Amino acid sequence: MPDTKAGRERKGRNKREQLETRVTRREVETLDTEMELPEFGEESEES
Repeated sequence: MPDTKAGRERKGRNKREQLETRVTRREVETLDTEMELPEFGEESEES
């Protein structure tokens, strides 16, 4: 593929979409992980 400005711009838009998708996926994974954590003060006391 020739290295043209239009080609770089298309790749740039795709790259931005890829990065946004990756960030969104991480946020969803983080939210899922936070939902699995016990609330503060609900830990079982093993004294």
